Amino acid sequence: MERDTVAQSIRDRWTVGDTEDDQCDRIPQSRSNRDVADPATHLTRDPAHVPEQITYISPPPGASFSDTDFILVSLPPSTHPSASLHGQTSCLLRGGAYKHILATPGFPCAPTFPSSSSPVYIIAPSRHGLGLGMFATCDLEIGAHILTERPLTVTPTTIRMPVFAAELDRSNVRGEERRKAIMGEWERRFLDPVFNGMGKEEKEAFAGLANCHAEGECGMVLGVIRTNGFEVEGVREDEEDEGVDGEGGEYAGVCRDMCRANHRSFAIQFNLHSCSPSADRLFDVPSFSFQLRATRFIKAGEEISVSYCTVLDPAVERQSYLTSYGFTCTCTACLPPTHASDTRRALLRSSIDEIDDTFDEWLADPLLADDFVLKSSLRWIRVIEKEGLEASDVYRHHLHALVRACVALGDEEGVMRYGRTLGLWWLGQSGREDMLKMGDVKYLRGRPDWGMRVWEEHVEE
Repeated sequence: MERDTVAQSIRDRWTVGDTEDDQCDRIPQSRSNRDVADPATHLTRDPAHVPEQITYISPPPGASFSDTDFILVSLPPSTHPSASLHGQTSCLLRGGAYKHILATPGFPCAPTFPSSSSPVYIIAPSRHGLGLGMFATCDLEIGAHILTERPLTVTPTTIRMPVFAAELDRSNVRGEERRKAIMGEWERRFLDPVFNGMGKEEKEAFAGLANCHAEGECGMVLGVIRTNGFEVEGVREDEEDEGVDGEGGEYAGVCRDMCRANHRSFAIQFNLHSCSPSADRLFDVPSFSFQLRATRFIKAGEEISVSYCTVLDPAVERQSYLTSYGFTCTCTACLPPTHASDTRRALLRSSIDEIDDTFDEWLADPLLADDFVLKSSLRWIRVIEKEGLEASDVYRHHLHALVRACVALGDEEGVMRYGRTLGLWWLGQSGREDMLKMGDVKYLRGRPDWGMRVWEEHVEE
């Protein structure tokens, strides 16, 4: 799994079909590696099987609904103690996703919060001149648990409206007018009820979040989701689900505080690494909550940032994608000339495929220096740190290569040093504290490859 893709915010193109004849408009459409389905394949589908309105509101236990029905519900249920203690999320879910959530082991349960007795962040005016931001109140090491919160809303990133689109076509509504009409209807039918399902305080928090989309382009609810939506991992339908039309049924969550962790360098007067995030988020389905964790060392007073894009993409592709959020990134990696940074990032991506070959070559050739693999991956890690890409998957690959090399050499000091960093990286990306064992010499000494390189050298002698 490519962590850069998983870690990023919902990639919302928010397009309205590929052609004027497309009756399966996508609002929004998440960018992915999957091909966009041919619109012609949807024209023969019975529109009755594509719901264009909310089907159920807070269905009682045991209620019968299809995987493609739209359900408006607050999670976790109000009957669970965590709902009153930690809040609820106003959700619009397809039946398939709702069934998946209800069947998730441990759901519902209370969230896991940072162990610190006081918050490790404050919300204050952003140094970028764009409203409020999130700032560290103390030094945070990689993997540090910054925040846990339930999202205010969870909504689909794609809803098909072929019947309404066909009505517009019959009325000869075209182009931008057609796009705005569908977006407005999408918001009125599906998103306004989600907003109205929140309490007064939650509504005020939601409406107070950044909205990068011009007034008149779309309504407030849609604009806030487009600007702030994070991917809700683990809440989705099967890609082959006919009712989802091959889009994979992805969902976006909007959070009260976590959405203050800005994608940096919104304004031209600031020269910061907007494509070099300091934190990442993960979603836990059983507790229905997000965690925000540091992906590198963060200094006290530093504004915490996340990435809205795939950081290993070339600058032109990152900029093209970020236009959907209504700003131009001006970080060092995005300002021209970008050739050097783009080259480094492309080489980093390709270096992943070379790691295993380098390691195998080193094990097989006793004439290669003991630090052959270490020097190779440490060189790449210097490039990663120069580009500020510790949150990327390529960092994990090279940390793992360092640990493997130290294990093969029987190097206990190296195992503790690099294994600890690798374990903290995993903690920051997944919240899994069990991965800290990567720096446990006792654990790694039990591996069959411990001292393998030393043993091979003795054989050659």
